[in-house]
Amino acid sequence: MYEFISQGGIVMYILITTSLVSLTIIFERFWSLRASAVIPLNEVAAIENDVRDGRVEEALETCKNNNTAMSRILWVALKNRGVKRSIMKEILEEVGRQEVAHLERFVGVLALIAAISPLLGLLGTVIGMIEVFQVISVEGVGKADVLAAGISKALNTTAAGMAIAIPTLVAYRFFEAKVNQYVIDIEQHALYFVDLLKGERE
Repeated sequence: MYEFISQGGIVMYILITTSLVSLTIIFERFWSLRASAVIPLNEVAAIENDVRDGRVEEALETCKNNNTAMSRILWVALKNRGVKRSIMKEILEEVGRQEVAHLERFVGVLALIAAISPLLGLLGTVIGMIEVFQVISVEGVGKADVLAAGISKALNTTAAGMAIAIPTLVAYRFFEAKVNQYVIDIEQHALYFVDLLKGERE
């Protein structure tokens, strides 16, 4: 493995760095985008029950004690419960945009890594092929073993670039779909909660 890495030169070390960044983001997003950290249904149901029973202060306290995206949105709704419905929706839309930006944090970096990794791999291959042709200019084309070793070395970075790009792209699409679903769920819960506060739901 060490020989495989060292043969790729500086480009291979850049690829290794991008792979570590990708892995870090993937693990962090898996943890941050779990349902219990975004829309804990039990807590949301408890807050809604408090509002139905007129226990607004208890509902506010529950929101404050749960540091989740949905709890923060519901807390804002409760704090602004006296404003008109249209104004409350505008306020929640603004808060919702902030929460969505938080959910999307670092996901775009995965898309960038997936895009540049194959290009970096290709760059390493081109650099390696230049070195092969330099060897040919000195040694000639009669030494097949030398040429084969040089070409193999040149292709290492392309293989590494593809190996990084494929799982990173899969992770990016997965998190993108997950965030999009959360956006829909948050919007549905928020609209229901507005109706609940305004006495249009029970």
